[in-house]
Amino acid sequence: RDYDRLYDILRHDRQFGHIVWVLGPACVFDYDSRKAMERLIDNGYCNVMFAGNALATHDLEASLYNTGLGQDIYTKKLIKNGHYNHIHTINLVRKAGSISNYVKENNVNNGIMSSLVRNSVPFVLAGSIRDDGPLPGVISDVYKAQDAMRSHTSKATTVIALATQLHTIATGNMTPSYQVVNGVVRPVFFYVVDISEFAVNKLRDRGSLSVTGIVTNIQDFLVNAERNLVDE
Repeated sequence: RDYDRLYDILRHDRQFGHIVWVLGPACVFDYDSRKAMERLIDNGYCNVMFAGNALATHDLEASLYNTGLGQDIYTKKLIKNGHYNHIHTINLVRKAGSISNYVKENNVNNGIMSSLVRNSVPFVLAGSIRDDGPLPGVISDVYKAQDAMRSHTSKATTVIALATQLHTIATGNMTPSYQVVNGVVRPVFFYVVDISEFAVNKLRDRGSLSVTGIVTNIQDFLVNAERNLVDE
């Protein structure tokens, strides 16, 4: 029932709302979930994406090597010297000057970042002190990152956060509990999906009482969402 309700919300907000996705890197470590998220973006179910350096890096690594952290994202087989793949990817993107330039210059036609660029969907990549690289476009100043995120959360009507506890809490702390759309007050729907019950409950524990938690792995979640929302 939670899934069916979410699908109805997303169908409505694709036309009338502002859908924010908050993605952890686990979304691109699996071939099917990466493809599912790409298709959801292509079909208008994402108005903005929040993530960190890792999501973008490993998504672009997958487009180049079909690996995430050196592991084949389909077979899960470890690739010899694959742990260098994401570093090489970062260097190539830095050489191009931006993620958008890299995608266009190299005709990258698969993955989440490619879909965002292709569909002119904005994204905010908030960095941390431990990032490799990072990629160009990653905002390392936490205050600037927060301002960039807030410019989108102020318009959000639905937020879906997948397997990224810290980005989820950050987003929840700056997302309003309601919006006024065409003079009508409506709630902001906030979904948190994680395999860890602790991670799902953490945002509610911090005061975001309207959040809906779904305890499952995000690979199944994304594949189910794509199957029910795309090509209906």
